[in-house]
Amino acid sequence: MRTCLVLSCALAVSLAPPADCVGAEQDSWVAAGSGGMVVSDSPLASEAGIEVLRDGGNAVDAAIAVSLVLSTVRPYGSGLGGGGFALIRIGRTRQTVALDYRETAPAASTPDMFVKARERSPAEAPPSRYGGLAIATPGLVAGHAEMLAKYGTRPLHDLVRPAVRLAREGFATDESFAGTARQTKKLLDKHPSLRAYAGYVRATFLAGDEDPAAGRRILQPALADALERIGRQGAEGFYDGPIAADIAAAAQRAGGVLGYEDLRRYRPVWREPLRVRYRRFELLLMPPPSSGGVAIGESLNFLEAMDMAALWREDEAAAIHWLIEAMKHAFADRARWLGDPDAVHVPVSRLLDKEYARTLVARSRADRTSGPEAYGAVALPDDSGTTHFSVADRWGNLVACTETINTAFGSLVVAERFGIVLNNEMDDFTADPGKPNAFGLIQSDRNAPRPGRRPLSSMSPTIVLEDGRPRLVLGASGGPRIITSVLNVLVGVMDRGLALPDAMRSARFHHQWQPDEVVVSREVSPAVAEGLARRGHRIAAAHGSGHVEAIAIEDGRYVGTSDPAKGGRPCGLP
Repeated sequence: MRTCLVLSCALAVSLAPPADCVGAEQDSWVAAGSGGMVVSDSPLASEAGIEVLRDGGNAVDAAIAVSLVLSTVRPYGSGLGGGGFALIRIGRTRQTVALDYRETAPAASTPDMFVKARERSPAEAPPSRYGGLAIATPGLVAGHAEMLAKYGTRPLHDLVRPAVRLAREGFATDESFAGTARQTKKLLDKHPSLRAYAGYVRATFLAGDEDPAAGRRILQPALADALERIGRQGAEGFYDGPIAADIAAAAQRAGGVLGYEDLRRYRPVWREPLRVRYRRFELLLMPPPSSGGVAIGESLNFLEAMDMAALWREDEAAAIHWLIEAMKHAFADRARWLGDPDAVHVPVSRLLDKEYARTLVARSRADRTSGPEAYGAVALPDDSGTTHFSVADRWGNLVACTETINTAFGSLVVAERFGIVLNNEMDDFTADPGKPNAFGLIQSDRNAPRPGRRPLSSMSPTIVLEDGRPRLVLGASGGPRIITSVLNVLVGVMDRGLALPDAMRSARFHHQWQPDEVVVSREVSPAVAEGLARRGHRIAAAHGSGHVEAIAIEDGRYVGTSDPAKGGRPCGLP
């Protein structure tokens, strides 16, 4: 029997921060502890996870509680209507496993469904992003049930309690919530037709006709009902019964093709993590349909050819140039070669081959960047908004989870009887060949929408080992900037020798091959700006970055860091 049947499983979750959550500073973005650590982009979620650890639950139990609270307090980034990826490392066996609970295309999907929809209504907002056609079959609840059954110790009805309380009693929005709500209101003003199916989002999350300022209290009694039903019945309570019927009906009322049977047929998939050696480190990465693991691994293989530590000390602009070149190659190959591995051949071993990386380095110049056509492989030899949270417990178990409903408030469609915001993950397929998706990514026909397929993702949960021992657990939110934000932090720790908080504070650089521009998280020094310009790099006018949630492990202690820009906060047990 599972441990939870022997132990007392009641969770007394307070909405006030635990005294040892972050020390004296309630808004601190760094925390330390040796008994466990939870890092997420919501203080309420981190607190719920740490309470599970304090009461004897393990990292998987805590991760599920964190996710369910995020479903409640970050409905614009994740939720029951979405999906995700998890890397789980078992402390006792040192085994690492990968769980894919990514959304899938409904059975009625076709490769040209969005092209035809655009032809019918060319002036409307993109049908792959908003409305019923944008909705893929959610995988989050099935993923929770799968990981809990295999590795958890607490019953689901205990783990839903923090989220139920917050949904029923309410929570006060922070600036991250309010800012996203304001941007969504602008979208509805630009495309008034979206209001036809965005009524729940508008009334519940956007303050109706008022200004959605921080501090507004959000109540979600319908979502509380859904969470309680899932707590009693598990995944079956979501995928077969009133919740499934409500989701299918909401999608179809909004013009979608998601049906009841799509939900009944959904299954998560266990996959083998990718393993990439980089200097003295080993990285455990998410395989396709995540593109993050392949892109990070290919980028690091490229950088391994250079003495990056020396470059960062002696010529920062040169180091950043090579970092950008690595990104451009990785994103070009992402666009050309990646897709759902259960449907198309994805040449992962070739893309992660060290010799292939050396050929890319040989084609690259130290003094000049090149045009988009020079990056990645046109042919390979035969040989073949989001959220992230990281959890570590006292037994050495580690969980890195990245979950999403794609862009802010997903499709804007809600299964209203149960308050479930539905994803717009269909936009992560190649919805309109040759044209960029919501994140500016151009993708190949390998990633076309077809029944049951899983769209490509940039989600990048990552675990790093040093000399065989866990060193980092991290991931990020932010579309394709997830990949580069994680890569920037990894390079900061592994090449520059920075402590995790310092690596998190450093400027981040993003290039996704097309558009041909470098996005920087903040202003850089004149010397760096001039050095990049001299090499032909064009720096975008707007700044931007993904939001990283990371844990460093050193000498039996955990250091958790949250990107403060999204309002996150780590919680540690002493």
